[in-house]
Amino acid sequence: MHNHRVFSLSRGLLALTLLALTGCNLEIRVPQGGTVRSTDGAYVCEAGQTCVISVVDFFFDQTFVAEPAMGYYFSSWRDKDGYLCAGETGPCRLATAGYEGNPEVQAFLESDQTFSLEPRFVLILQCPEPEIVISPAMPGD
Repeated sequence: MHNHRVFSLSRGLLALTLLALTGCNLEIRVPQGGTVRSTDGAYVCEAGQTCVISVVDFFFDQTFVAEPAMGYYFSSWRDKDGYLCAGETGPCRLATAGYEGNPEVQAFLESDQTFSLEPRFVLILQCPEPEIVISPAMPGD
């Protein structure tokens, strides 16, 4: 069983559908510590980059994966207003299929708003190796 989650309307009401019309943008902000890429390889956004994807139709269907760099781990997608997959800890699937012909959604999408996707990478703290202490032999050893 796959543990992929589809962004639901209940978590952001119309946030996902904001990706459906011309002028609507998805901004992927990647902090130091990793990369975000789509599972089909169409999109790759490296650490320190902000990548903008214009969604021009109702056939957009991408799953984004946060890949931590060595020494980091992915904790979750940023949980803030206007951010997609907020608080989720797995891949983020964004799809616009199924919203064709909905006038309320289309009117909302024509607002040209930009919505964001941002992973949270956490540095793994490395403890130094404990010093090896060699004690002199005790009498009677």
